[in-house]
Amino acid sequence: MSATAAPGRRDASRFLADYHTLTRVPRFWLMATVGMVSKLAASMTSLSLLLLVSSSYSYGTAGLAVSCSILGQGLTAPLRGRFIDRYPVRSVLLSCLVLHLTVTIALMATVRSGGAATVVYALAAAVGGSAPPVAVMMRSIWHSATDGTTLSTAMALDASMMGAALIVGPVLASWLSLRLSPLVPYAAITAMTVLSVGLVATSCSVPVRSAPPGHWLGPLASPPLRRLLTVNALFVMAVTAVDVVLPMHARQVHAMELTGLYLGLLAVGSVLGSFALGAATQRLPRRLELPVLLGLFTVGSAALAAATQFSPLVVLAVCPVAGLVIGALFATLRTTGGDLAPVGYVTETMSWLSTLDMVGGAAGAAVFAYLADTEGSGTALILIPVLIATAAAVSCRVQVRQHH
Repeated sequence: MSATAAPGRRDASRFLADYHTLTRVPRFWLMATVGMVSKLAASMTSLSLLLLVSSSYSYGTAGLAVSCSILGQGLTAPLRGRFIDRYPVRSVLLSCLVLHLTVTIALMATVRSGGAATVVYALAAAVGGSAPPVAVMMRSIWHSATDGTTLSTAMALDASMMGAALIVGPVLASWLSLRLSPLVPYAAITAMTVLSVGLVATSCSVPVRSAPPGHWLGPLASPPLRRLLTVNALFVMAVTAVDVVLPMHARQVHAMELTGLYLGLLAVGSVLGSFALGAATQRLPRRLELPVLLGLFTVGSAALAAATQFSPLVVLAVCPVAGLVIGALFATLRTTGGDLAPVGYVTETMSWLSTLDMVGGAAGAAVFAYLADTEGSGTALILIPVLIATAAAVSCRVQVRQHH
């Protein structure tokens, strides 16, 4: 996968020209399959864990177990990314897989036997902390396999697949758990994890580690990357805030039946927007992509806040518009992160972005749930555009260099 796609002639009049170019990248379908399978498995994990633990313990205990798993994953993601960048990739992935399967089996056995809750928490954290970082690693593989326009399209496709997985994964996990057994989703997750690791370990050419270890901070030693990570955390905080506040708004206006539609239409808008970005790359200079997209997200979230002054159906209509650039922003942040990553630190950089996703998500959920509960959902929604505008201002100071 280290070869670069031949540039070919782009037909600017064809909406899908960039995707046609991307499919000519060597082993494109293998990379796309690994990316989709790994993302689908990851999207099922939290709900599957919640349903498994809640089958034997209280929902409070189950929720804390999910938090421990996310915390374990977030805290160890940069370290696992550094291992990928510094040591033989197959050895790292297979070691993670063996440990991950071991602690997963131990977790299921402990839950089914009614073991101590503290043991469940520890094993849940170990499950998150040992997960093979295939989904994150695929972004660095895309960077090594593509260039220029093809890279932007690949990152947009990656964001589209993540959005689709976040829609399909929880539905599949819920159906398997409730219709069959809380253990069945883990069988599916395990099968997909083994498949994705096996494909990478046996069929994929991994990025070459071309630099010795540098500063102990790794990519965090780069000021532009630190600013990008700040933008990423603020952006994810805003996205999570929307996801948290909209259901609370629906409850406060007695329209709880619309909660699923609110979030579903946001997700649909996000998937369509990221797909469109991949088909319309290089329409803006790279240095303007983040500020412009964040500016559009600011406008969309402000429109969402304004819509709450009318009726729930108006909010429903605005949701896909408000979500239109979310997936595109995730793609652009990953593309920019790869461009700014020091040589030999691409996977670790992508892992730091994932960790800041979790930090921003946790902060957004906590802060805006509190604001919506104490000040009202309308006030909380008004503050979200302010947060996004702050991220846009910081993004103007991210010095972007073109990927080569």
